[in-house]
Amino acid sequence: MPALTSLSRRVAIGAVAAALGLSALASPVLAQTKMRLAVETNSGDPLNIMLANFRDALAKSAGSDVTIEFFEGGALGDETALMELIRAGEVQVVPMGSDVVTLDKGFSVLDTPFLFADKASARAAFDGAFGALLAESLRKKAGLEVLAFGELGFRTISTTNKQINTPADLKGLKIRTPGSPTRILAFKTLGAAPTPMPLGEVYMALKQGALDGQENPLSVIKDFSFFEVQKYIALTNHVYTPITLAMNGAAYDALSPELKAKVKEAAKAGAAATRKVSDDSDARLVDEFKAKGVTVTTPDLAAFRKAAEPVKGEIAKVVGPDLMTKLEASLK
Repeated sequence: MPALTSLSRRVAIGAVAAALGLSALASPVLAQTKMRLAVETNSGDPLNIMLANFRDALAKSAGSDVTIEFFEGGALGDETALMELIRAGEVQVVPMGSDVVTLDKGFSVLDTPFLFADKASARAAFDGAFGALLAESLRKKAGLEVLAFGELGFRTISTTNKQINTPADLKGLKIRTPGSPTRILAFKTLGAAPTPMPLGEVYMALKQGALDGQENPLSVIKDFSFFEVQKYIALTNHVYTPITLAMNGAAYDALSPELKAKVKEAAKAGAAATRKVSDDSDARLVDEFKAKGVTVTTPDLAAFRKAAEPVKGEIAKVVGPDLMTKLEASLK
């Protein structure tokens, strides 16, 4: 039997869901007891870790009240496809990285370079008023309930043939970015040639020379083996990326108060697991990459901050003045 394309798989899933009445939007009662969880990555990746830990914690606390189906490794499609499925109610819970911005421009604020000084301040922000504002915005714009914010971490730049010490070193380099227009804007401002591309295609593009580099947390560089085809890593820490664990809003609203509480607690367990993995990996990966022959450097961060200053005003226009004002106030 030939393999299904991403589109045909989604059509098939939708048809089955409609036939069996499993859509969260069509059948709130079933949404209380049956949850489809899906992620595009495999075991070991932070997105997968967050969803798997959420699954395990919820299974333990809810017991027979919830039947969980878990789809990993892109079985139901990439992150873009999963965002379509969760909004349609054909899956109930999905972890999202940078691409959440395609559902809600308010999340473009996260593309502001050097928004957070360190992990502690970023985590406090997402667990507090800053995260609450983004969660409120995503519910309003996309109909999704934010269960918790996990952590991908601070992003670094890896390159094939050129060490990055100052923004000038990025000039003309084809750097893979997510599809976020404001992330693309930031790298254009720094002089690079940002090249959006699905994460699963990046390794081969780097190997074949179609890309000069990419930007991601160290854990992603490890999990996707980019270090095998990259000679240099610059610890720019230019953007902090959370993991947004979201649930279809109608499915969440259909849950009993007791089950809602268990879902939120399970999501916190998933978030905590990603933060631990982030700390553990950051502590060891620099030495691990160096041992494999990769040159890891800390560039001139003051120069990067100065070069990126014009980006903030442009991002504020995308986010909207009202939300941007509230978000900035929440960080003070």
